Parts: sequence; C-alpha cells; structure tokens
Amino acid sequence: MPRSFANIIDYVRTQLDTFDQRDVCRVDSLVFSWLAYFQLPAPEMAVYGLDGAPLKDWYRADWFAPMCDKIPDSKSSVELLAAVAASPRFRNVRVTDYVSYTNELVEQQFSAMTFHLGPRKTFVAFRGTDNTLVGWKEDFNMAFRTAIPSQVTAVQYLEHAAHGTEGRLWCGGHSKGGNLAVYAGVMCEDATYRRLVACFSHDGPGFSSKTMDDPRWGRADGLVDKTIPQSSLVGMVFENQEHDAKVVHSHSIGFSQHDPFTWEVDGCEFVFEERLGERASTVNASVNDWLAHASDKEREEFVDAVFGVLGASGESTMADIRANWRVTVPRMLAAAALLDPSKRKVVTDALGDVIRPMVPSRLSLDKSTLLSKTKGKSKGGTV
Repeated sequence: MPRSFANIIDYVRTQLDTFDQRDVCRVDSLVFSWLAYFQLPAPEMAVYGLDGAPLKDWYRADWFAPMCDKIPDSKSSVELLAAVAASPRFRNVRVTDYVSYTNELVEQQFSAMTFHLGPRKTFVAFRGTDNTLVGWKEDFNMAFRTAIPSQVTAVQYLEHAAHGTEGRLWCGGHSKGGNLAVYAGVMCEDATYRRLVACFSHDGPGFSSKTMDDPRWGRADGLVDKTIPQSSLVGMVFENQEHDAKVVHSHSIGFSQHDPFTWEVDGCEFVFEERLGERASTVNASVNDWLAHASDKEREEFVDAVFGVLGASGESTMADIRANWRVTVPRMLAAAALLDPSKRKVVTDALGDVIRPMVPSRLSLDKSTLLSKTKGKSKGGTV
C-alpha cells in the first residue's frame, strides 16, 4: 500500500543537487545517521580503511541480509539504500573509517563511520541503538553514569576523523547516536570544535546533570540541532535539561515514532509540529521528574528494573520481543507485577509506549490497563 506522505526515502529520490551545490541539512543528517546502522561486511569493503568506498558500492543484493541483520526496519532500509545508490547527491559520497563492536561486559555498543561529501566537507555519523537489549541498556545507563564508554569513544572517533580531514565538519546520529554526536561535539578539542558546523541529534536521549555541569557544556549553544517526533520517549529522557528540540510530525503512534521512516518530509525539511503530543508530555514529565529527584543509586535500580522486565520476555532483541508478543508481553507484565510499588509506576510509565504498539489495536493496553495488570500480583503470578 503506497504511503500518503513523503519521508527520507522520497527526499533522497527527489533532491538531486550535490553537496557542492547545497550544504548539509537536517534531513541529510538523518539519512547519514540511518546509514550508520548498516552492519558492513568485512573484509570485502574498503570502508574499514582510509581509502574508503562510495555509497553506491554498498548496493549489492548478497550484502542486504548481513547489512540489515540488526536494523529495526530492514525493508525500508534497503529501499533507502537503493535511492542512495541512484542519487547524484549521495551515490559518490565516500565512506571511511568504519568501526563497529559490542562489549557486553561494560554494556557498550559502538559504531561510527565518516562520510566525505566533497572537498573540505565531512560528516561523522554515530550508530544509534541496535535491536539488542545490551544496546538499549547502554542508552538508559546515561541516567546515572557520566561519560559512559560509548561517549568517551565517540570523542576519540571525532578527533580521529578531524585529524584526517580538512574544512568543515558535521556530526550526527539517531537515538543513542544523537547523544554521542552532541557529547563528542561538546567535549572535543578546541581545534575540532572550531570546525564543527552542527551536531544533529535525531530523537537522542539527553544528558545527566553531572555531565552538563562540565564547563565545556556552554559550547552546545548554537551547535546542537535536535529533532524529535511528537510522541517521543527516548529523545525526551533528560530533555528538561537540554536544548530546545524541534518536534517532527510522524505518521505512527507511541514508541513506533522512533522509526525515522515515519517522519514526514516536505522538500528539504521536515514537517514540524508546534509541540509534543499530550500523552508524550505527560509520560515524559512523570519519568523526567522522577529521574531529576532520584539519586544515582535509585536511577541505577530503575534502569535495572526496566531491563529486568524486558529480560523477563526471554528474548535478547526488541524485534524478537515484538514478534513473539503473545508470549513476551504477559511475561513482562508478570515481571512488572513483582516490582516494589515505589518503582512500579515510573517503570510502567517508561515501558507503556514500548509495549503498547506490540499489541493489536483491538487489544490495545492503555496506561490504566497496564497499571491494573501489575497491581496485586503475588510472586510467581501470571497475567
């Protein structure tokens, strides 16, 4: 069924001017940020080294499966790649210095790549959260940790990219990748900072108060460009402490709006809303208010509780949790029922928009239903 709105795929198909003719915009940044999710095969591709390879070389049918293995929307991702490979704006952009690794011991999932747009123009993209619970937990670790492993690595990567290039720099990412781009841009060396044009965060979580106490944080003014969908959950974590975000219209609901293929584009810009949706504002105010007054220990316990509930699903990826919702949702609700009452409400607030889109509309769970299903359950009970 054809879409009734334009998204980033349509942007790539229709905007044919090169980066010499028109500079980087927000929509370009989201395209690069999503391309950073691709798991590039080794050792066939030159992108692991300094020589690099143009984006058009990625479009090989035998690479689609391994490249899209952990991407939430693989079908749309391949469509985007086809558009990129055909586009005079994107097809000759050279990619270098691809890195990707996961360390479960320190709960780190990191990947980045450098896009060479033309003479003296470079875009550094940081991968966001993949489908794994390890990747998602690292996002939430930002609630109580300062300089998490991926943030430190992001600064090092941006410095590496800067030392190997000249001219103007942009950086960006989607989800956690947006947080990494902002952190790297604020914390980098002065010489690198002076070359930065913008740091784009597309529905990326904000920062703890300890992180923002750093005197370098004043650099964020005029540098950070943040976009979120109208029902944002991830991008609004700590948003009360960060810079104003622009609200993009999404053609989906709840947590599914985190998917950038649901974001509407008009020409070379997103379609914006005046404010967040009412439910998103209420839920995020509740979660952020609790986080703002919680100690680091309480925040750590909250994150452990959230991922204890997700882990009770028996799956290791968000995709598998969604695919097997008939089994996973009851398991998660049963696990939530065992939480201490002081944590139960904020955990169900945080997870409500994650669970709700998994359930068919005729069985949709609103907030009151979620809470009722998690009240009064004894240990070992089922839903």
